[in-house]
Order: sequence, then C-alpha cells, then structure tokens
Amino acid sequence: MGQYFDSMANNWDTCPVKVERAEITAVKIKEIHFESNRSIVDFGSGTGLLGFQLKDTFEHVHLADASEKMLQVAQAKIAEANIDNIETHQIERLSELPSKHSAIATLMTLHHIPDVDEFFTDAYGALEDEGILIVADLYEDDGSFHKHNPSFDGHNGFNVSALSAIAENAGFSVQHVEQYYEIWQENFDGVEVAYPLFLFVVKKPKETTA
Repeated sequence: MGQYFDSMANNWDTCPVKVERAEITAVKIKEIHFESNRSIVDFGSGTGLLGFQLKDTFEHVHLADASEKMLQVAQAKIAEANIDNIETHQIERLSELPSKHSAIATLMTLHHIPDVDEFFTDAYGALEDEGILIVADLYEDDGSFHKHNPSFDGHNGFNVSALSAIAENAGFSVQHVEQYYEIWQENFDGVEVAYPLFLFVVKKPKETTA
C-alpha cells in the first residue's frame, strides 16, 4: 500500500475531489469545540491537504504518514509557503509519536488500517486528557469504491455502530456522528453512485483521581 501512495504523491493535489473533501472536512473540524488548540495530528496526512487548512486553528500541526513521497510533497509546500507551525513525521502508527496532542484527525485513512481496535488504542494513548479524535471515512460499501486499486486490502467502509463500540472499548466517549459528504464514482456495474462519508468525533475523558 505504501508503494501505491508513493506513486500517487506527485499528482495527489491535482484531484479536485480530494481537494474539495479536505476543504469541507476542515470546515467541519473548525466547528468542533476543543478543550485545547495546542496541537493536532493529521494522521494519514498524505500531502497535507487537510492539515494545511488547520494551521490557523491549532498552534502546531503534525502531518503523519507512512509514505515518504507524500511527505516530501508536503515538505516542499511548507517550505514554499514559509510556514513555521507544520511539521512532518513518517510513521506507521500513532504510538510512534513522541508526545501527546490536543486532537487527531484522519481523513479517508482508517479503511486502510488493518487493525482498527489497535488504531483507537494508539489514538487514546497519543491524546491528552479531553483530547478529540476525528475520523472521516466511508460508510460500509460493497467493495466497489476501491475497484480501481487492485492492491487494496483494507476495509470496505465501516458500520458506525460497530465503530462506536470499538471507540468506547478503547476508553473514548462518542460526541458526534454525521454524514457530511459524498464521493461520486462508478460502481462494479459502471454506474455513477454516491459513496457517503461520515464524520465521527470521540473524546478522551479527563482522568479522575481518587
């Protein structure tokens, strides 16, 4: 999967759908109340289409991705725009981050992660108390969304009720769930259909001392 995204890196930002969904997701994230705006991690950031739009909302933005080529494109954009509050991290898991953060956002990334339970456990550990995790991803589909990518071996979207149970099991409380965007593309029959995306917002509770 890493090679697939490396190969897509140079043309990633030229896709209008990817740009639009990042913009709309950023607007949604800015509507959320955060206890702290110190730092946000854009996990599975790619070239930073989402994270760049949050640089004025958070003091620090961390772009985290497994693809070296995607992050190279992001670094070039950071340098060109002379931005001083965005940095990149080439990592596979959130548990590799060196410190805790106010928020984590992930757009169209979770369906590529094999172990969803592990992801939520890692996210819980990477967040400060009262930190927010935002997952934007596909509702469950018939597998046709990724028919153009023969190497895809991830999840065919998600059942949000099942996702809520996984998040709660990791210690989070579910704050908000909504359908907020649609991607139109051809299904297995060659018919243009809508693949809806959900916004899933959970919070790490404040640790109580006895």
